[in-house]
Amino acid sequence: MDPEKEVLEPQTTPEEETPQVTEVTISQTELDDLKHKADVSSQNFERAKKAEARAKELESLAEPIVPLDFDDDISVLRNELAEVKASQAKRDVIDAYPVLKDVWSDFDSFRADPENQGMSITTAAKAFLIEKDLLGENKRKGLEKNVGGGKRAAPSTGTSAEEAKNLRTNNYREYQKRLMRGDIKIGG
Repeated sequence: MDPEKEVLEPQTTPEEETPQVTEVTISQTELDDLKHKADVSSQNFERAKKAEARAKELESLAEPIVPLDFDDDISVLRNELAEVKASQAKRDVIDAYPVLKDVWSDFDSFRADPENQGMSITTAAKAFLIEKDLLGENKRKGLEKNVGGGKRAAPSTGTSAEEAKNLRTNNYREYQKRLMRGDIKIGG
């Protein structure tokens, strides 16, 4: 076949029984251009295939190696841990305040109250016991009574009335000095 002439065969479908052949004539530059485009297209196709294969490889590496039910196992373990911690906290509070053992259901409803949510269990226990007046002997006292004895007068450091009268009549200057210092109080 002549390199300048290339025969293109039309695609046939099963419905067509007789193929029709049409002869097309193109120049050498057009043929070279078509070959170049075909090469570039096939190179692009190969690059796309390689990129797609690389993307699939990276996706497979990015997928967790851990089985899918691992997340379920973690949530189950977390729930169990929370239950164990709650049980331990309950035991600790009951050990500290044995009175709570008898009224635990009331204490649970006290903790469920929105006003009391967010408190630690020990703080809630103390508040509950105080509110229900269940502390008994450990009840907090208000201000304690004064046990230091009665109120006593401070010892007098000043001059007695008789001394003041004597100073005033016999030594007026000393009397004025003590009066100015506050040693002698008038009217009291």
